[in-house]
Amino acid sequence: MKFLINSLLEIQSKHGYLPKNEMERISMEFNVPISRIYSIATFYNAFSLKPVGRHVIHVCKGTACVMGGSEVFEDTLKQMGVLDDEDFTYQPIRCFGACSLAPVVVIDGKVYGKMTVSRLKKIVSKLFEDESKDSDNDKTSKGDEDAREA
Repeated sequence: MKFLINSLLEIQSKHGYLPKNEMERISMEFNVPISRIYSIATFYNAFSLKPVGRHVIHVCKGTACVMGGSEVFEDTLKQMGVLDDEDFTYQPIRCFGACSLAPVVVIDGKVYGKMTVSRLKKIVSKLFEDESKDSDNDKTSKGDEDAREA
C-alpha cells in the first residue's frame, strides 16, 4: 500500500489533485482495482479528487477548535469572497491533532494556531493583495508581449 500512497502523493504534487485518468493509470500499472485507489484517495485528507486553488485554506472542525471559535471562520471566509476557484480553496478538516493550538487554520501548508477572526482577515487580505499583484503582473507581461508582437 505504501507504493500506492507514494504514487498518489506524486500525482497530487504534480497536478494539485488526483485526476481520474491518472488514478486509472495507477490502477492498471500496479494491477490494483480502481475502487481500492478511490478508497485510499478518499480516506486521506491529503488527497483531493478535484482541482484546488493556488491558496488552500484548511479550518479545523475538531472539538477543541470549535470550542475555541473556529465555527465562525467559514462565514468570515465567505464574507471575504473566498470561494472555491482557481485562486482559493476552502477545506474544513475534522482534526489537525494540534488541540493545544486551538483554534487552528492551515493556509498553504503553514499552521496558524490561536486563530482569531481579525487575524484570519489580515492573513487572507494579504493573500488577496498578492493575487491582485500577480494578476497585474500577468497583464503587464501580456501587454509587453503584445507590444513586442506589433
